[in-house]
Amino acid sequence: MASDEACEEREKPVSTVHGVALVFEGGGMRNSYSAGAVSVLLENKLYFDDVYGLSAGATNAIDYVSRDVRRAEASFTRCLDDLAFRRWLEPLVHADGLDAELHGHRRARAACSLPFDFATFSANPAHLTLQSIDRDSGATTYFTRRDFPTERMLMERVRASASYPIIMSPTVIDGRAQYDGGIGAGGGIMLPRAMDDGLRRFFVVCTRPRGFRKKERPRRLYDAFFWRRPRMRAALDSWSQRYNAELDYLAKLEAEGRAYAFYANEQGVANTERDEAKLAANYERGRRQAQAELGAWMSFLNR
Repeated sequence: MASDEACEEREKPVSTVHGVALVFEGGGMRNSYSAGAVSVLLENKLYFDDVYGLSAGATNAIDYVSRDVRRAEASFTRCLDDLAFRRWLEPLVHADGLDAELHGHRRARAACSLPFDFATFSANPAHLTLQSIDRDSGATTYFTRRDFPTERMLMERVRASASYPIIMSPTVIDGRAQYDGGIGAGGGIMLPRAMDDGLRRFFVVCTRPRGFRKKERPRRLYDAFFWRRPRMRAALDSWSQRYNAELDYLAKLEAEGRAYAFYANEQGVANTERDEAKLAANYERGRRQAQAELGAWMSFLNR
């Protein structure tokens, strides 16, 4: 009976949380911590009907929508090599059959491919929105269900959302060069889009500890690299200010009872971490914090 019920759930997923946006922040391998929160959400059948993700958070988002706890963990804790800034993306690039070179470096290892349950992903009624930024116009690009009817198209858009400038080449979607979604609207947190979609309550999974704010840094390298792309330069130059402003706004929403922010209070890795043991430990820290906060999650969601 249990097996039959599990099969039915895989075939006909249902949402259990309505009217609250689930928002995943990016952050490279820091998202190993967020993956721990993903596992707790899924294990407790907290199935949101509206999901948003960008950059590395796009990986959390699609693993969540496919309801794959195993892959949510493995995406950020295994199959790593020496591609510094791009290790966490490899399983996606290989698994969808793109088999693409990552900016001149060696391909993802076949032994590390992570099968993606596109059937469950497609059957899930949840609305999913991913985000990137258009290199030439500087406009934020959004991808929704109609933009990825196939697994290949989905993974291309995940890659676009995570194409960090200079480190990676842009991903071309429909003839437009796309870069990391964190540079777009919200500065890395997709509250603006969720609000535009009519949502008024938000559950945000962050990859930094509470109170973190980005410091202003010279962007001469970006200015030189994008010297012919003034709108892209402008987006990069204002990135820190916009990100900090969004965190301030998130704090305001929390005070109003309209948002729950899961901050990575025990974050133990940087966005470029490559040590599998450290990443696995970080995943477990995220799980422990999520389990400890589960009661508070339910109180917020049941309001």
